[in-house]
Amino acid sequence: MTIRLLCGYANYPANAIVILDTGTEAGLVAEKMATTNLAGGTPHYPAPTVGPIEGDGVLQRNSRTKRRRMANIKGAAKWFGSAIAGVTFGGLLASASTYRATWGLTCVAEAPFYAVQLVYVNLANNQITGLRAIAGVTETVALNVLANLCKPVINGVTYGVMAAPGTVNGFFPLTWGGAPTPTIPASATSTQIVASDVLPLNSVPRADVPGGLNAAVFRIDHDPAVGGKFWFVAASPAMRTATLENRGRIIQTFNYGADALTNPGLNLALSAESHLIFPIFHYAVPSITCVVATDSTGQNDQLVSGIFTSWGYRGCADASTPARPVNYVNLGCSSKGAPEFWARTQELVAAGIIPDRLVISPASVNDGYVIANLARTFAEHRSRAMEIVRFARANGIAHVCFIPLLPYNDLNALQDRYRVEFNAWLGTVAGASVLSFPGIGDGAVPERWVRAMNHQGDKFHPSEFCIETVMARALTAYLNNVG
Repeated sequence: MTIRLLCGYANYPANAIVILDTGTEAGLVAEKMATTNLAGGTPHYPAPTVGPIEGDGVLQRNSRTKRRRMANIKGAAKWFGSAIAGVTFGGLLASASTYRATWGLTCVAEAPFYAVQLVYVNLANNQITGLRAIAGVTETVALNVLANLCKPVINGVTYGVMAAPGTVNGFFPLTWGGAPTPTIPASATSTQIVASDVLPLNSVPRADVPGGLNAAVFRIDHDPAVGGKFWFVAASPAMRTATLENRGRIIQTFNYGADALTNPGLNLALSAESHLIFPIFHYAVPSITCVVATDSTGQNDQLVSGIFTSWGYRGCADASTPARPVNYVNLGCSSKGAPEFWARTQELVAAGIIPDRLVISPASVNDGYVIANLARTFAEHRSRAMEIVRFARANGIAHVCFIPLLPYNDLNALQDRYRVEFNAWLGTVAGASVLSFPGIGDGAVPERWVRAMNHQGDKFHPSEFCIETVMARALTAYLNNVG
């Protein structure tokens, strides 16, 4: 049940829409301190919760100090989903972009960093060649000075130049296998993912927001006329400044309709789209990369105003601390079934980006609930779950957490029983956890979404309220409690 408070209660203000345990909610309604009429209320978003995860530590044995195995210090940060503009692999794709530009990206890391990499994702049916990239660090992500946009700013000075030897004041070239440009294969039937070489690059403290998340800037120059068409991702203007949704994890994208790498002093204008690029940060402390791989119920780009601020994005941010940075990778594939996002996950790992926590749906609402095929579908879903566990063990993925099948209001009793039985079976799989999303369904048979939890009454997507108050919290709790 979901209630609206008629007066202040505990740490909740009057008129807040909240989800509490059933007994507390019933008691508040009975005492006329709350109502089930949510009209005019405001969803209450509590302060983020943080907690420690055991990482690299020291053991004392027989007066000798021994250290556990080294924890991962790399964190990949990918905010966009893996199904862009309705792409489905298995045939040639000819609708990629031919727009000539230098593209820019300014983003933040979860902790001070000491090296970076840039990852490029090719979804086009042609190879990408000739692409060049540079990177730097900056003390400000403020947008009020045009000359500072997508440039290193250090100690109040803007550096639209390549850095001189021995300094961090300016840009540094990125390389791929020692070469100044990568050759990225065509993606006729699968995603092609290429990570740059590691670039030693020390972050600098933020001046615009003292104590704020450290920031990096990237520029890539690519001419599609000679180097191959590319796919791009929409980047919401809502991500340019800190909001409750993005938890201060800003993502600013830019472009300039020509080469702005040869002369990095050129100013780039803000853009609402970008190449499919994302960073890997190298920290000095144990780090977690959390991949969330599912359908549109996890990609969320059409459900939230920030496009990128899915429940995975928020849940990871709320679990992250400078001492234990948590980095989020969105492998959501809107409108696609489990085989699609499972394939995208394997491609990411094949590219050398290994998640520490894999949060994944072994089944999707998009796989279908045809009654005549339920037995076969159940077998396929169970086999995929076990395949995920085996793959994780073989590839050094420390923890797997399954996303259960969510309610779907069009299911009949038989179809919903399959959903319930499959979710119960997931809880028996050794070596894996299962996320719990309490309060999103009404508990009936067949189960239906609680109205406030369902996106615009569409019968199967979580609402913004559900994303914020239930799903993001569930992920944070998992990340804060798994060893």
